[in-house]
Amino acid sequence: NKFEQMSHGEAKNIKIEPYKTQSGNEIKIGETVRDLGVIANNNLLFREHIDNIVTSSKIMSGVLLRTFSTRQEEPMMRMFNSYIKSKLEYCSLVWSPWHQNEINKLERIQKNFTSKIYGLDQLDYHQRLKKLNLYSLERRRERYLIINAWQQIEGLTENVLGLKARRLGRSRRIVSAKIPIGINGKRIKERDRTLIHNSTARKSERLFNVLPQSIRNITKTTTETFKRHLDKWLSSIPDTPKIDGYGANVAAETNSIFHQTRYCIIR
Repeated sequence: NKFEQMSHGEAKNIKIEPYKTQSGNEIKIGETVRDLGVIANNNLLFREHIDNIVTSSKIMSGVLLRTFSTRQEEPMMRMFNSYIKSKLEYCSLVWSPWHQNEINKLERIQKNFTSKIYGLDQLDYHQRLKKLNLYSLERRRERYLIINAWQQIEGLTENVLGLKARRLGRSRRIVSAKIPIGINGKRIKERDRTLIHNSTARKSERLFNVLPQSIRNITKTTTETFKRHLDKWLSSIPDTPKIDGYGANVAAETNSIFHQTRYCIIR
């Protein structure tokens, strides 16, 4: 009962046989598996996990708002950071979404909770983020990806993503791995190429490479020093989630650092 079996990939006209334990019992085949608190699907998406933490966060939000009468900023943000944000960000490097509707599901948790803070109910979400000196949840997840990528190429953590950095002149960049069109003479489906494009490794590469040269070249220092330089730069990049009715007010294609930075350069 401690084992679960899950298969990935094209299974058309293929019969999946269950593995067996030493005693001969078949291991149950499932479409999802929970590993260290993260629910993974056999289609390499994490929609069930995202739905689960969104529901859990809504329940916790309701409990906190019913239990505590205060709506003052400091205790409200302390409750949010301790009991809700921790749920929304646990292992986000693994399951960070790329579908806009899933990004919005998560963002609404912070959007709705901050609207309950005394004195901020008349401000829109973008204004509340600035007033509270907060990142959007999407911006925080991308920030984690950048920091983790830097730590891996610096050798501060195990390079499990296989990221490779090289210098082009005076600038250091992470080598962007090419996504193959086919393998063994068989064309890879566009859906699978999209999954690869939005995997943790590929997203980390793109986000790190849009950083200014001065930050990409930071080396042989502490993570805290890198964070300080990164946060100073991020403060100049618009953080305006395209959620609900706010999309029309955001000029960039999405609120991702990748698109916000490119829009700032073009403009």
